[in-house]
Amino acid sequence: MKKYITLNEQDTDLLIKLHDFIYIDSNFIVDHILTNYADRKYVMQRLRLLEESKHIKSFTVPMPGYEKPGNLYTLDAFGVEIVEELQGFSKWQKKWSTDVPAWYQHQLMLNRLVLSYTKQAEEVGLAVKEWIPEARGTFQYGKAKSDVIKPDGVLVVGEADSEQNIGLFIELERSVAKRQNTLQKIIRYNDFLKRGKETLEKYDLYVGFEEPVLDWRVLFIAGNETNTKKTIRDILSIPGQERSHIKIPVLAATLEEAQKDAFGDIYHYVFSESLDVKRGL
Repeated sequence: MKKYITLNEQDTDLLIKLHDFIYIDSNFIVDHILTNYADRKYVMQRLRLLEESKHIKSFTVPMPGYEKPGNLYTLDAFGVEIVEELQGFSKWQKKWSTDVPAWYQHQLMLNRLVLSYTKQAEEVGLAVKEWIPEARGTFQYGKAKSDVIKPDGVLVVGEADSEQNIGLFIELERSVAKRQNTLQKIIRYNDFLKRGKETLEKYDLYVGFEEPVLDWRVLFIAGNETNTKKTIRDILSIPGQERSHIKIPVLAATLEEAQKDAFGDIYHYVFSESLDVKRGL
């Protein structure tokens, strides 16, 4: 029998974050979301209540940083309803609440990457205005079946009180990315962004950005330096004539660099004449 409970502010924050990230592990929840509790055991008690009331659902699965399989959380049916009530919409697939997909560990890496950008932005007087998950950021921009951009997510970053924001299409490569996949991503992002104002306005309307985005970057983040170099080589293998038509800023960095110094000079600008000189966003 479903229990009914009164949600507090951190409960609703958890539900919205689960909607945005789909899967969140218990350590992340304890450390960064349900932080008003004196001890981990009280957080776990609260999570059990939220699960009994059908707001969330848990799975026990292997995860990085856990000595043994740990608790992975997602939204349950009532939680999806609450999110829709809170923000006026939800984009949710029922299968996420019933089966854990193969990409859940990639999502856990992405969660921590977004947290790193958010915290570091505050330290340098900036703000992560918004995180758009893949489910909302995927967009059919043209008539052809292949005319689709599908970022892992979009970060909107800018000064706290400014409308001069940049959008970062995030591509987090968990393992060695296949050359063909990388090239197709570049071609589609370039095709999308070069279509100009009308297409970007359609994307804005489709996603429902809370803040204006005036400039865009495509950011490839790899697990290590070796994979970053491979990504750069693969992108630069685009034939010269085709490459001359690519006008978008494409950046590459390692996951470790992004987690330590996201707003520092860590990015290779792939199509820059000074590729080896790392710069900031």
